[in-house]
Amino acid sequence: MVAGGAVSALGNGFVMPYGSIYLHVVRGIPIPVVGGILSLSALASLMMAAIGGPLVDRISPRALILVGLMAQTAGFGYLGFVVSLPEAALAMLLIGVGAGCYFPAIAAMLAAITTRAERTSAASLQYAANNLGVGVGAILGGIIVSTSRPASFTTVYLIDAATFVAFAMLVVILVPSGRPGVRQTGGSGYRAVLRDLRFMAVVGFNGIVVIAAYSQLDSAVPLYARVFLAVPTAAIGLMLAANTGFIVVAQLPVARAVRRLPRSRTMSLGGMAWMGAWLIGEVASLNRGLVAAAWLGLFAVVFGLGECLLSSTIGPLVADLAPPHARGRYMATFNLSWSVGLLIGPSVGGLLVGSFLRPSMWLIFAFISLILVVWGRVLGQHLPLSANTPPELSH
Repeated sequence: MVAGGAVSALGNGFVMPYGSIYLHVVRGIPIPVVGGILSLSALASLMMAAIGGPLVDRISPRALILVGLMAQTAGFGYLGFVVSLPEAALAMLLIGVGAGCYFPAIAAMLAAITTRAERTSAASLQYAANNLGVGVGAILGGIIVSTSRPASFTTVYLIDAATFVAFAMLVVILVPSGRPGVRQTGGSGYRAVLRDLRFMAVVGFNGIVVIAAYSQLDSAVPLYARVFLAVPTAAIGLMLAANTGFIVVAQLPVARAVRRLPRSRTMSLGGMAWMGAWLIGEVASLNRGLVAAAWLGLFAVVFGLGECLLSSTIGPLVADLAPPHARGRYMATFNLSWSVGLLIGPSVGGLLVGSFLRPSMWLIFAFISLILVVWGRVLGQHLPLSANTPPELSH
């Protein structure tokens, strides 16, 4: 599963940084419409996740993984050939439907095929492998694509589609069904999930992280840096590469360093890392050009530390909180925090960058990170010990 995820992440890296350029420059779709087209994927994923969660529980994680991979294969493959707005919209909808099936299913599968003691290492390895794939893919994609050669974009989208096929072949050959093999004993549908207030508090924590951290790294921060700090575009690319590179190198060592801490405390430490990153960003905002770029490079590394801390913790915590018979619904609900956050986050960042609040943007996100620190500490007082205690300290 980790190898397959890394292969598909490699394919996504080929196309992720260049989607808006492709749709506007190569296919002639107006800039205001491009954002809406790209957001269709998140909307479709949001709606499909609600359906995909119960299907994971009723059928099997493997079946939904395959459906998700095939839908994304069709979407990315088709996107390379679109010539009109409706065709681009259809391609993005297919990609979103596939993501809505895939993400809750992959989370349920990883929970099913690992023991509690293995989940932290598995989650860390998965996150590091995905970041490595995206980073290498982005570099290779940048070498291939050229706006003067529209066919080069078709090539990278076909490469991306092929990586999903390769992942699907690995799943068919090597991966079990992932069905829990137990009868349902709790409530049905999503009511039982929504009544689990401790789990919903974890979902809320992750939603705030996505809105105020993850989505800003790819939206508000590059925009602010380029337009208002005169940071060269190439330096922005290096900043993002520093973030990805740090995660690839540090993810497993960080996971080992915190393996004996309560998971809620590690979540708080992630909030502290992001708070430190945003304060470094505030220093960067007082400079211009390459000096600002250097500070933003440090910002990206400290930001990556927060990612390492959270990714090694929150996935295994969700898996332990989810009853085996309802993993699909729990994972789908957790995935909603990503979908909603990625929908809201860029708009929030855009409003901050484009309003009178712009000079305070870094401090606003630092304050939100402080809230996450407190949120994690409060969670520690309410989470069951069976989920919050690391496996190394469990008996």
